[in-house]
Amino acid sequence: MKSGLEVHYQILTEKKLFCRCPAGLYSDHHDAEVLRHMRPTLSELGEYDGTALMEFKTKKNVIYLLNRESVCTYEMDDTPPFPINQKALDIAIEIALMLNCKIVGEVHVSRKQYLDGSIPTGFQRTAIVGVDGWVPYKNRKIGIIQLALEEDACREVSDVGHTITFRTDRLSMPLVEVVTAADMKTPDEVAEVGYIIGDILRVTGKVRRGIGTVRQDVNVSIEGGTRVEIKGVPRIPLFPALVYNEALRQHNLLKIRDFMRQKFSSREEIKGDIFDLSNIQNRIRHRLVKKAISKRGATLRGVALRGINGLLMMPTQPGLTFAHEISERLRVIACLDQLPNLLHTEDLSVAGLEPADLSLIGKAINLREGDTGVITWGTADDTQTAVQEIIIRVQEAYDGVQNETRQARRDGLTDFERILPGPDRMYPDTDSPPTAIAPERVERIRKLLPRPPWLLQKEFEKKGIPVQWAKCLAVHSDRGLFERITNRNDVNPKLVAWVFVELSKHLRRRGVPVDNLKPEHWDRFGELIAQKRIYREGWPLLISYMAEHPQEDPEDFLAAQNITPLNSEMLAKTVAGIAEKHRGTKLYDEENWPTVLMGQVMRELRGRAPGALIWETVKQQSR
Repeated sequence: MKSGLEVHYQILTEKKLFCRCPAGLYSDHHDAEVLRHMRPTLSELGEYDGTALMEFKTKKNVIYLLNRESVCTYEMDDTPPFPINQKALDIAIEIALMLNCKIVGEVHVSRKQYLDGSIPTGFQRTAIVGVDGWVPYKNRKIGIIQLALEEDACREVSDVGHTITFRTDRLSMPLVEVVTAADMKTPDEVAEVGYIIGDILRVTGKVRRGIGTVRQDVNVSIEGGTRVEIKGVPRIPLFPALVYNEALRQHNLLKIRDFMRQKFSSREEIKGDIFDLSNIQNRIRHRLVKKAISKRGATLRGVALRGINGLLMMPTQPGLTFAHEISERLRVIACLDQLPNLLHTEDLSVAGLEPADLSLIGKAINLREGDTGVITWGTADDTQTAVQEIIIRVQEAYDGVQNETRQARRDGLTDFERILPGPDRMYPDTDSPPTAIAPERVERIRKLLPRPPWLLQKEFEKKGIPVQWAKCLAVHSDRGLFERITNRNDVNPKLVAWVFVELSKHLRRRGVPVDNLKPEHWDRFGELIAQKRIYREGWPLLISYMAEHPQEDPEDFLAAQNITPLNSEMLAKTVAGIAEKHRGTKLYDEENWPTVLMGQVMRELRGRAPGALIWETVKQQSR
């Protein structure tokens, strides 16, 4: 087995890549809709791309929801592209250098066909920025084939039948695509390399964070198979299961190939006869078929697959059979998305056809020994497409593993998405002039490169920061603020790391607007804790106040809330007073009195003294 990655990260710019609309302005509101139909076009070599032909068969109505604040006529292909966003290009160069790539001397924009509707133009504008790089992994290097700068696609809202709907706010946002060599040999290695690449990109501080800002495509092949792309995997923890199950699927498809070649000497010998079963459809007893015919007016068609009995029940993925491969083709290409969308005569389980149905269908399609019958239902046009796809997919089984793009499922299995695009989908964009990259520009960016995340982690560990915090801090979006506070003030780096790694996360969950804090607020925070004007126990109160009142002086808050530090003498008097106040109440418990008193003191002092010092004072008071 071997595997490679294509990692897509949105980068942090104010504007989109080929227009001047704002980037990152998401909204569920739309001001207008556009309806489009996609049609394939010939490449410059006079050939059609296989994926484009497949998408055309789906006959999709593509609806785009437009928000006037986030799109313009460029996104709708009514205006030529603006010059490429130079800030985005600088970020792409920086990331390419971090990946040890060689920077191209001139950036040429190409068009990459996408007829699934996710881009209204029918193509994505993309440009290679760096090539021939590598990242360190254990005792070897993982090759980076290229880094490209490209525009993002739309957000899918729904896909039902022949209608697919997209929001266009994400469209044309700049992103980088990192393409690795197929150098990973195990499922776990794919995940580990994915984390390394993600950390390198995040350490720049110039990629977007959050759901939907990063997507990974995983390429898998085994000996005797071919490249299959698992598209748009959102989370790296899914990688091992997906890679393992895809390798297993290809292994089983090779077994199926051998099974077919024992029966047939060539692909052309594999035959399927198509039947219109409208004359018997009202006599079918299967509940799902009856419901589709009676309530939706479905049409029933059947296929007699000659001499392939046993094929549809052969396993592919865990818990799935070759029948699932066919069913997924029908879901995508024939738009039969009400599952199940087929039944076949090899399935003798409770969910399959009843004996009376088997007999009825067998006679209607002239089923002979060694044949398999398949039925499908839907509109007349969709079922006509479906029965043709059934025969095509069975014939493809003779060839083994097909070049496909597949969808990732949460359970680690995959479903068919489309035929894998070929080289005919790429061609030059004559609307975009080349952009020269001067050596001086590259060197200027190289001098400002951040340290690699693994070196940052080691530096933080040397400062006494725990390994997991150090690893998180190395790629943290506020790493610069951490270094600013610890470099300017005599403070404990471990405690400041706790603020950024743990406390800030906790406060955000409570609704505190921590992102309101600017560098000058953090500078003031660093000064106050360095001067021991407030102890750790009071930090959450101080940070919350500064975030919610960014214009106010935190000194006023310290005074008003009476959380200025207490010296040892005042602390002892205060603890004695709290103890005396509660000693005669129901809170008093002689056996657990130190713990009870500690809780009361911590509640009343609210960070005016370190917790360890308070505990020592409480123990002395309890004697």
